[in-house]
Amino acid sequence: MMKKRELIKENKQLKERVERLEKELKRANDELLKYKNSNTPPSSNKHLKPDTSGKQAKKNSKRGAPIGHIGTTKILEPEFYDDVDACECPKCHGKHVHDKKILKRKTEEIEEPQKLVAKGTNIHLKHCDDCNMDFIPPQNTTPLKGNFGINLMVLVIIIKFLLRGVLRKTASYLETSHAFTVTPAALNEIIRRVAEAANNEYEEIKLKIRKATKIYIDETSFSVLGKNQWLWVFRTETDILFVIRPSRGSNVLEEILGKDYSGTVICDCWRAYNFLEFATIQRCWGHLLRKSKELLSVAGIHLHEKLTELFEEIKKYNLSSHTDEERLIKYEEMTSKLKEIIDYYLRYPELKKVVNYINFNLGNWFTCIKVEGIEPTNNFAERAIREPVMVRKIIGAFRSETGKENYETLASLIASWQLKGLDLKNELKQMLIKNLCFC
Repeated sequence: MMKKRELIKENKQLKERVERLEKELKRANDELLKYKNSNTPPSSNKHLKPDTSGKQAKKNSKRGAPIGHIGTTKILEPEFYDDVDACECPKCHGKHVHDKKILKRKTEEIEEPQKLVAKGTNIHLKHCDDCNMDFIPPQNTTPLKGNFGINLMVLVIIIKFLLRGVLRKTASYLETSHAFTVTPAALNEIIRRVAEAANNEYEEIKLKIRKATKIYIDETSFSVLGKNQWLWVFRTETDILFVIRPSRGSNVLEEILGKDYSGTVICDCWRAYNFLEFATIQRCWGHLLRKSKELLSVAGIHLHEKLTELFEEIKKYNLSSHTDEERLIKYEEMTSKLKEIIDYYLRYPELKKVVNYINFNLGNWFTCIKVEGIEPTNNFAERAIREPVMVRKIIGAFRSETGKENYETLASLIASWQLKGLDLKNELKQMLIKNLCFC
């Protein structure tokens, strides 16, 4: 038998080991919470999803492009064929050669990138003797200030915002492809100039957002000069607005929407949205179901199942058309049903946090039933904010307030143009010509 002293020593060692393992488990759980929590949509964590390839794939499932996809092998019909021919043998230089076979090939190709050229322009500032107006000829496409042309500025913005190119690599690409030697600081100046030119269009988006009848809103953290700030997204059917502010509070909502905004807002349950007392609020079911899914007790699993059933009922109801009166009746019916559910599950202490989360916003879960054309989740805003999140992962932080302001301006315009399905290159070019090439 082990002596008492040995048992005490072994027990002490086991306790130390348990304490060490508990600390490691806590660190692991804290790290996991950065990726898997109710505020992070599943689409952001593809690495946490089940493996659907190889042995894990369903036996009869067919992988590949969806039906109707144009594929990668479709080649345009050539307008003409180049002849690659020879009159002598490259080995013996004999002249008696003939065609054994003609290899007919179709390829899609681009021209060699043009090298940078210095362009001189004589811009005639005209004066009209009839109306006494000074004007620049309408065909002008040369900026009145600065040394960079419109096409060059468009290319820099496309690389920076569409390809998420960092300044150093953007400079390297321009030198390699266009023989254009430029410093990152000069590229930053181009971005600043384009952002200044886009200021009027950015302010127009702000006005459209304020006048919109329904808005999807979300926010995420973004470091600026080493301090935590918040990037807000306001999305309508036609426009996307990004603003970056030191605050996550209601003052941002007041700045963008005003105190008396009376439209419909689709958002999560962050308390700042309670400031919009005249607005109709739809709280996000995606956030709610992610919270309830984390409940692992028997009662918690049952609660999640009941909430999921209500969510499916919302989606099914909104598939068909209904009158305003029918929608109001259904809204009251669904709200009463949800109230009964949370009243029942309030008895379970481990569910209190989620139940209170629901109860604090009880009247806002079925606005999508009462108001036609409203989504039950904030997915539209979450999708709009993914691009800034990717930028945050790449650059880490903004190194200046100017860089922050340049980003929110240009990112808003680009996202809005893409949402409308417009030609980004053409819209950017026309905006620059309008704002930089005339008095």
